Amino acid sequence: MSRPVPEAAPLVGIVLSSAFALFGFLVSTDHLATILGSVVLLYPFVAFGIVRSKTPEDVFLPDPVLAAGLLGGALVFLYGLVSGQLAFGAFVASVVAVPPALYHARFGESVNPLSPDATLAVGLLGAAALLVYGAIDGLLVGALSAVFVGFGAVDYRRHRGGPLQRRTRSIAVACCLGGGLAAFGVLTATGRPTEGLAAGSVLVAVGAFLALGAEPRPTR
Repeated sequence: MSRPVPEAAPLVGIVLSSAFALFGFLVSTDHLATILGSVVLLYPFVAFGIVRSKTPEDVFLPDPVLAAGLLGGALVFLYGLVSGQLAFGAFVASVVAVPPALYHARFGESVNPLSPDATLAVGLLGAAALLVYGAIDGLLVGALSAVFVGFGAVDYRRHRGGPLQRRTRSIAVACCLGGGLAAFGVLTATGRPTEGLAAGSVLVAVGAFLALGAEPRPTR
């Protein structure tokens, strides 16, 4: 009797995303949008294969997956920088790189020279920088990039370093929620309510994610 082979799902995704990318590069000059569409098309198939597989790390090797995600994200970011689309390039790069990094955090051995706490701090600072830059050049994509990077940093910390201590988590949540309200109030008072809403929403969302305090799956 044949058995389901969920690992074959990514092959379907690769075929569909490759066809989309080829068509997009031929008919459109917005290559970042084409890359984003291809990744959004591919990753659900990969996620299905990972979730339904009993031993995904034997099929989707964590280290090559991480290397491909980081390299792809770096190339996309550089392309956005060179083409004058830094905000959008950073968003697409985060979509490309964050999911492979979180997959590696769950199934791979750590290759990160930074501690989980340091990685969390760097990730949150990066999210804040993306949000600030987004207020200057592309508010929506800046906020989305900040959410991706911020959530990724928090999730990585949980899986590599375990749950935050109650006191640390309470301080972090208070800073995020207070910062979100402060950003909304200050920017609204200075006549920039849209930027204030975006900044406040991102900080509140990251704070809420920190407050969940979910236990991580055991790291392999």
